[in-house]
Amino acid sequence: MALTLFVILPIATYFIAKARGRGPLKWAFISLLLPVLGLILLLLMQNLKKDAQTAEKGGAGESQLIIPTKHEESVEEEMSSPDDVSGIVDMPVRSGDPDNLDIIRYALSLIQFIEKTNTPLTIGIQGEWGSGKTSLLNFIHDSLENSGKSKQIWINSWESSLLSTPEETLIKIINEIINELLKTDVDVKRKDAIKNTAAALFKGALRVGATAALGAKGGDVAEELFGEADNSIRALRVQLDELSKEIRTRVTNPYDKIIIYVDDLDRIEPKDAVSILELLKNVFSIKGCVFVLAIDYQVVIKGLKDKFGERTPENEWEFRAFFDKIIQLPFMMPMGQYNIGNYVNYLLKQIKFVGDDGLDSDAVEEIVVRTIGGNPRSLKRLVNSLALIEIFTATEGNESVENGAQEEDVSAADSIDEDKKRLLLLSLVCLQNAYPDIYALLSEKPDFVGWDDDVAFEQTRLKEEDEKEEFEKQFELAQKTEDFDEIWEKVLFRICYPTPRYRARVADISKFFSYIKDNLLAEKGGDIGNIIAKVINQTTVTSVSTPDGSKSNVKFKDAKWKSSDDKIRANKLWNLILDEIEGTTKIYKKGRRSGSSGVIRLTDKSVHPDVMFEMGHGGGGGGPRLMFQIKCETAEESTSLLQKLQQRSDEIEATIGSPLEWESGSRRALVILHHPDPGCWKDGTLTPPDESKWDEIVKFFSQYAPLFESAMCEAFGKIRDENNQSTTPRPNA
Repeated sequence: MALTLFVILPIATYFIAKARGRGPLKWAFISLLLPVLGLILLLLMQNLKKDAQTAEKGGAGESQLIIPTKHEESVEEEMSSPDDVSGIVDMPVRSGDPDNLDIIRYALSLIQFIEKTNTPLTIGIQGEWGSGKTSLLNFIHDSLENSGKSKQIWINSWESSLLSTPEETLIKIINEIINELLKTDVDVKRKDAIKNTAAALFKGALRVGATAALGAKGGDVAEELFGEADNSIRALRVQLDELSKEIRTRVTNPYDKIIIYVDDLDRIEPKDAVSILELLKNVFSIKGCVFVLAIDYQVVIKGLKDKFGERTPENEWEFRAFFDKIIQLPFMMPMGQYNIGNYVNYLLKQIKFVGDDGLDSDAVEEIVVRTIGGNPRSLKRLVNSLALIEIFTATEGNESVENGAQEEDVSAADSIDEDKKRLLLLSLVCLQNAYPDIYALLSEKPDFVGWDDDVAFEQTRLKEEDEKEEFEKQFELAQKTEDFDEIWEKVLFRICYPTPRYRARVADISKFFSYIKDNLLAEKGGDIGNIIAKVINQTTVTSVSTPDGSKSNVKFKDAKWKSSDDKIRANKLWNLILDEIEGTTKIYKKGRRSGSSGVIRLTDKSVHPDVMFEMGHGGGGGGPRLMFQIKCETAEESTSLLQKLQQRSDEIEATIGSPLEWESGSRRALVILHHPDPGCWKDGTLTPPDESKWDEIVKFFSQYAPLFESAMCEAFGKIRDENNQSTTPRPNA
């Protein structure tokens, strides 16, 4: 058979072609080529059959081992499974993606409205940047696309504005809509007429742009188009109306509406966004047409400033009237109704921050609502910060093991369960993003339940009382609520008041800290500062205010009473002192309270809820000292406690080995142990002590801090026992 195909057939073809004078060599070559091609085809078919049989066997039996090539390996790495995800991409949700925000129910309602509404109509999807407007538009678009009953056009106004002047942006958007509509038109003459009319408008716009200054705005274009070109707009609208009718009534067309989506209007210059709205309203106010616009009302307000001036209560109606003229159906993104706990857990699972069960959804929602809010873009940034913290913490842990670091004793932070530790880390990153100034204060002074008036003064210098009458009125009202009935909460109110944004959300900030104290760190008492200090240290890698390369998470600033250099020196001295007494005290402890001021104040409610242990190294005036402050609701209560304590003064002073000062004031009482050397402190300044005295100061605290703490705790324990005995009823005789 092969002999016939490859020898006899070409020879016979050669002689036949020669006899007929038709190029024998060419035909002989063709007759040889045909069987070669046939043989190749036969071999390919056999290989395909063999592969199919192999695949069938592999599916029924054992899996086949396939070794990927280098290229396949790289593709496989790029297309890694969700298990390898370490960050969240900020992309809008598409139809078919998990609806973790519970947004689809709103989309379905809008879809029904669009399908049933009369036209023309414009729907305004309102919401702040990142609130999920594009995701909602995607749901609507994809659902209507599946029904096939609407001609849909999608315009991204921000993309159209890139590298374009305002007038070019307007032209691009109008042109894109017209071209999309013309794709469905079979009438060539009408197509040409519409294009010619539109071209006249475009020439007018370009003429404005060419004759204006380089800073020409879209508003100039709009005025030109709505002025001289008014007839052209009217003519174009009539032509487009006819086209819309043709699209919706043609037997071969399935469309009953034309839906035009305009996205990202809030990403372009507000004045240009307003011009686009005006132009769309004037050109495309045609039967059968529904516009769905993603825009924020605040952008409209900014874009109308040139027209109406700054918004005031007197001219607010003008801004609203313009918006109402453009938008017939406003829809506000329902961020307050988002399922935040479910959505955040979904994101946290993607980065493996939590297991399959996730964190308590109610707890997550409480934390998020009080801080960064339900904006999906903000939530993605939050989760990305947590992903980076996880990677950084794991890397540091690996380096410690590789360098032979010894495992530390179990700390207070390890005493809370893993879920609460995760929630605390989530809370602190939320605080970092929402209220960076409060986060910086907490970094410096992590035992927030010990914040007092001195802390408030250090932060605000009584700036909150610049308008004293109004402040006192608001402060009095706040103290009547449960959000501001504790000392630290009142301090928080003072700290937040001078900053308008913090003042507006001070109740949320107070509830946020109360949730940490009463839920995440319940029953931890004096360990709150320790736990927060350890966890907050992990968050410094995502702080925008922490200086690069610094191990400290405090950014010191100059103040009238102390320079940033003095604060750094004061903090350095505190580290020396706290390092020296580490392990010898339970209350005076590094991590519970650190900072740049001259005084550290610590609370331990197991001793008494109204007492405070203080240390001063001389950088805040008063010299190196240990103090025990009693600060009850009334001066009488404070004095009474001091008197009970003073009855044991001989015992206390003998334990400490040094005399004490006993003072009572208008509301607070103090027990003070001063450094015995006046040269260490009687300079009357707020600056840190001279470094030549540091060794002596550190030695003072090393010797007396454990004794002072122990003596005060023991004395108060005895007072408490005596009070319990005096209140215990005597048994009947």
